[in-house]
Amino acid sequence: MQFGLQTTLVKKISRRYGQALFNLALEKNALDEIHNNVMFLTETLRSSEELRNFITDPHHPAELCQSALKELFKTKIDDQTFNFLMFLVEKGRLNILREVLEAFTRLYHDEYKIRMIQIISASELLPAQVDAICKKLKLRWHHEYFAETSVDESLIGGFQIKSGDQVLDFSMKNQLANFRRQVLNA
Repeated sequence: MQFGLQTTLVKKISRRYGQALFNLALEKNALDEIHNNVMFLTETLRSSEELRNFITDPHHPAELCQSALKELFKTKIDDQTFNFLMFLVEKGRLNILREVLEAFTRLYHDEYKIRMIQIISASELLPAQVDAICKKLKLRWHHEYFAETSVDESLIGGFQIKSGDQVLDFSMKNQLANFRRQVLNA
């Protein structure tokens, strides 16, 4: 199978399973609880290369996967989320757990009008500055914004806001580039 086709298929399948978990959460009136569990699982996967390698290895028998997941998560997540993990194992889809969790998270964010953004600044921003940027964005576009921050000194000053493939550029580097174009085209 070609890589692009495989990636598209994984996205389609993971969206379907993410939607199933989301629907279960709505049905059980446990959307926030299951979201918290999804965030816990996401962070656990992010921080454990050993776990990532384990769940993506298709050679493990289902019983081993179920036993390992039970030991790791049975007492740390609610029954609905745990049963969903077992369902993924039964269906042979544990290898796309990360993508399923991402699909659920996107649906959760859409439900609550939450947008994740990245703020890249020339120097480290204070938490109050990040909050102020998020509040300004909320006033303009009526969504909640949660930001990850990073530093890129080449911006000289100011910052960029990235959300998906959109970029708002308020950097000194961008302003200087615009000024240069104006002078050269004058």
